[in-house]
Amino acid sequence: MANIQVKERKVVELHPHPKNDSIYGDEDIEQLAQDIERSKWVKPLIVTPEGTIISGHRRWKAVSSLGWITVPVEEKEFTDEIAELETLLLENANREKSIEQKCREGLTWEAIERTNSRQRQGSKGSGVGSTRDVIAKRVGIGSGINYEKARKVVSAIDEALLVGNLAKAEVLRKKLNHKSVNAAFKMISSIEPFNEIQHTQVQWILAKLGKKFSGSIWIDITDRSSVWEKEKLGSLSIDSLPPLGIGDDAHPTVKYIDVIWLTGSNQIDAAFEVELTTPVYSGLLRMADLVTLCPNLNFPLYIVVPESRINKVKEQLKRPTFKKLKLHEKCSYIVIEELVEEWDIIMKYGHPGSIKEISHNFDSDS
Repeated sequence: MANIQVKERKVVELHPHPKNDSIYGDEDIEQLAQDIERSKWVKPLIVTPEGTIISGHRRWKAVSSLGWITVPVEEKEFTDEIAELETLLLENANREKSIEQKCREGLTWEAIERTNSRQRQGSKGSGVGSTRDVIAKRVGIGSGINYEKARKVVSAIDEALLVGNLAKAEVLRKKLNHKSVNAAFKMISSIEPFNEIQHTQVQWILAKLGKKFSGSIWIDITDRSSVWEKEKLGSLSIDSLPPLGIGDDAHPTVKYIDVIWLTGSNQIDAAFEVELTTPVYSGLLRMADLVTLCPNLNFPLYIVVPESRINKVKEQLKRPTFKKLKLHEKCSYIVIEELVEEWDIIMKYGHPGSIKEISHNFDSDS
């Protein structure tokens, strides 16, 4: 990382790192905003030249709420997306965090380590137990066993959110963050199990369909180590994005979209954002960035959501920023339950337009 610059940049030019909300959630910034308003000063944010925030998301939200026009930033260039993600985590190393946030940091470190291991020409690590212990120590959760229990609780929280069981998710979250890992872990077996659809599963389905109907696909680089049906998502994806004819400014946004279908002529055929448990706003923001950077784009954009979250997406689309871009007209949505149920039939008997046939238009909904 080099070429560090401290300057003032317009608040509206900046946008969150797409993985920040999934790790730290939607945090309260009221007290921080009051402190900034009183002092009239804020520590410079760390951002990429393209405006992606690496460190300072809470500060950015706070100054946004205060109506600041510009904010001080340090601009840093990164070698790749993994370097950005590492810096995001390291910059948050000393902040106060809940156990859930620490665990989600650990999950992200695991993905980073797996990617780095592959880049080291496939060298083997020192064993699952050892890796687990190292990550547990790094994020401050104690032993590897304690971290493993916390992972299972966080997974149960995500599963509850997936099916719209907000009460269950909140009970587990409070027990984990305000009681202990063991107390939350003991609760899992006492709660009635439910059907599970995972983010990885949906990406895998979309990737399979994309390879059949479009030829090649791209998957968010930070998700490539995930496995479904004994197949790594990364094995389905192209290694790097080709020139797409959408302008260089759009490439950083495109790289973090969950699944992209590409034709043989290196053109985007369709783009998909899967919104299961992460804040809906983050996925829509990536689509909004793409629409802004490519106002004449001629490929479809899909938000892939469970039925229980459709109304949430519609609410978010009413935000002034999205309304101004007419994002509700440019995006369609696919119901995850329908996709999971019908994808194998589409795979066998469908055609390139089948994905459009199971999608729904926001603009035509009552």
